[in-house]
Amino acid sequence: MRQVALLWLVLLFGSLQAAEWQGRVCDENGQPILYATVYLQSNPLVGTATNKDGFFTLTPDTTDPAPVLLISCIGYEKQTLVPTTDTMLITLREQPIALEQTVVQTKRPRLSKRKLLARILHDTYLKMEQDLPQQPIRYHVVSDVRMDAQSAPWGMEEMLADVTELPSTDITKDDSVQFVGTYCRRYCDPDVRRKLDTMYTHEKDAKRRRMAQALDSGSLAHRALWKMRLRKAHFLDTSDELRRWRLSTENDSVAVLTYTRKHNMFGIVRATITENHLIDSYDFTLRGYTMDMQVKLFLPFSIRLKGAELDWLNLLNMGNKTIERFRLKRGNLHVRVSVLYAFREGVLVPVEKNLQASGVLEDRKHNQLPCALRATQQVTSVQTEGVEAVRNYRKNRLVPRILVPIY
Repeated sequence: MRQVALLWLVLLFGSLQAAEWQGRVCDENGQPILYATVYLQSNPLVGTATNKDGFFTLTPDTTDPAPVLLISCIGYEKQTLVPTTDTMLITLREQPIALEQTVVQTKRPRLSKRKLLARILHDTYLKMEQDLPQQPIRYHVVSDVRMDAQSAPWGMEEMLADVTELPSTDITKDDSVQFVGTYCRRYCDPDVRRKLDTMYTHEKDAKRRRMAQALDSGSLAHRALWKMRLRKAHFLDTSDELRRWRLSTENDSVAVLTYTRKHNMFGIVRATITENHLIDSYDFTLRGYTMDMQVKLFLPFSIRLKGAELDWLNLLNMGNKTIERFRLKRGNLHVRVSVLYAFREGVLVPVEKNLQASGVLEDRKHNQLPCALRATQQVTSVQTEGVEAVRNYRKNRLVPRILVPIY
């Protein structure tokens, strides 16, 4: 009898292990969601992503007696469910990027006295000096980056990383940042993967090889996103440019300090940068920060792209036809970054961040190559004790990862 019972348990366990979970992920309009990630909540290493039709298949390599799936995608609310052997239909609700809720549509600011504005900027900086970390600090970060080109996604990457910050002793300089990816899962179009691999074949072209290595290191975009935030040194440098600052109020408890600067390089490059600092109206604590940058490029003559530059364009190009010639004439770039701040371990740190970037390159024949990038980062934990610099730190170190082709 005992042998029969054991046999049934073995057969039952084997059937559970061999079973597959299948499903389809859609939005509220029934449209499939590409690159939605599906993984075990108890073990994020066991997971997959949806294909272009929103379908996924996952083999549950787990002994968890009560497995729970977590489904997420940038721009949608996360959802958890208990898997079944039936084909699951999962609907994700669209969620505007969380931090957009903090992007303030400021009212027309009332004219404030110059001295009042200077005093508020001064008090805000003093509060930053008090709240922001003054000692080495380490963050554990979850970071997602999705890249689109020609209105079609060509890849997404999820990364777990440790970020070590070493405060500068010079108040005019930025803190030193060491971004170390610990694990990543990359979902990519097979054609894009082949294009990236071809960049390795040019052994005699060191520039192409370095570019391919940087792109494949697994941390380039994630590290850049971490650095896109409020910089104390920058705030100090600009605080005396009172004519560029405006003060407005969002409500009784939140004030907004807005800094705007325009750049014009001989009409060739024009840029407008707007920074909003959300502060507590009573004690000047930083609550949030947004940066909006628009850059327009007008070349008096076209520039022929070749070599590594042309390889980069073909990496972004989702068409079947390879771009063999491209003479850059115009460009338009829009970048928007939003950061939420909160107290962790007694210090004020960025806890959530989002990035939206879009751009269009145009040649002299008005052919356009659009691309877009969306990313989000969340700080899962903060360490303030016993933090030291990472020895032999290399920013382009290859991060252990899983490549998942999406067809």
